[in-house]
This record gives sequence, structure tokens and C-alpha cells, in this order.
Amino acid sequence: MVLEKTFVIEVRLSVDIPQSWIKELQTGHKASVRIMDVKSAKEDPSVHDFIEVSSPELRAEEMIRAVLITNEVSEADLTAVDEHRVVGSIKSEDCPVCSTFAGLNCYLVSATANEEKMVWNLFMNADRTLRTLLDRLDKKGVRYKLDEVTKLSRRKELTARQEQILRTALYLGYFEFPRRIKIDKLADSLGVSPGTLSEILRRAEKHIMMKYFDQPPQS
Repeated sequence: MVLEKTFVIEVRLSVDIPQSWIKELQTGHKASVRIMDVKSAKEDPSVHDFIEVSSPELRAEEMIRAVLITNEVSEADLTAVDEHRVVGSIKSEDCPVCSTFAGLNCYLVSATANEEKMVWNLFMNADRTLRTLLDRLDKKGVRYKLDEVTKLSRRKELTARQEQILRTALYLGYFEFPRRIKIDKLADSLGVSPGTLSEILRRAEKHIMMKYFDQPPQS
């Protein structure tokens, strides 16, 4: 596959889940795992993930304990959002899935695991990043399928950050009535101030409404 060097691309990958904390939760508790953000530090081999975990078999408190006792997870700050679902951040060591993103110039939109597969949706530069990502998976012995590569339009209504925040707010029930999560708690989960989050949400909502009413996007 030949990729153009000057465009941002959206990539969808189906990845076989190797032995990891994700697989432990799936096989042991029939859990569904979503990774909504991944952060890594150059001087720290660990990876910090913002995750959502749900399971029909476990209550929220049991799920938090199940995450904490998995092999790779060294720290966890998780909150119950309903009876069978938790969200929050974890610190994992040597996870072959999450560590693949370390140091790459790409943005994880979502990573959803069910059964034996994890589907990744990412934004990245079209030059070397995808090749580097695939090389890392090959070296780790992780099997994958490149499902789709799409060149993004230059007139994208939402930035990647706006889309990630809106997606997280939606999943955590911010837009429901009554709201299942308040803006200060949502802001804390996303690592921003409530004022900054409010402004990001306002701008993103404006873009969506202008598209709905066929108005040209504004900055």
C-alpha cells in the first residue's frame, strides 16, 4: 500500500489481543474494554491509559479489584459510572498492545476489545507513522489486519481533541438528563480545567450544529 506523505490519515486496525491485562479481563470476566486515550513518557517504560471497562458478570467494585490484580497494571484510579461499568486511568507495565503507541506521532480515537479482537481507530501522519506502527506489531508477534486507511478532508468539522472529548462526554452520560457525570468530574477525568472543558464542548457543539443546519464551518 502506497501512502501519500502530506496528508493526515485515519486508520482502522483489527488486532489479535496477546496475553495482557486486557485479555485477562476478557477471558476471566467476559469484560468489554475500551481504551480512550494513551500517554507515555520517554523516561518511563510504563503506559498511562484512560479506559472504560464493563462486564455483565461483575459489579463495579469487583471490576476495579479485577483490574488492579491483573499482571501488567501497577496503578489504577477508577470510578464506577453505573452498576457494571467503570472508567478512569491506569498505569500498565509492558502491555504489548498499549506500549505500541509509545513515542508515535499518532492520536488514538478509540480501541475497543471484544472476544479475541481489538479494533483500533487512529489519526496519524501518512508518511512513516503507520509503517512504524505495523513494524512494532510485527516485532512483538502481534497478529493484525489493516482494515481501512482513509485520507482526511482538510475541512474536518471537529478537531481530534474535540472529537475525543465529545466521545468521552457522551459515553459517560454528560449529555443525558439528568446528567450522570458533572462537568468538574468529567474535566478531572480528561485532565483539563472545567472552564477549558466547557469552552471545548461549546466550540465542538457549535461545529456540529452548523453542519446540521448547512452552515459553513467557522474557526
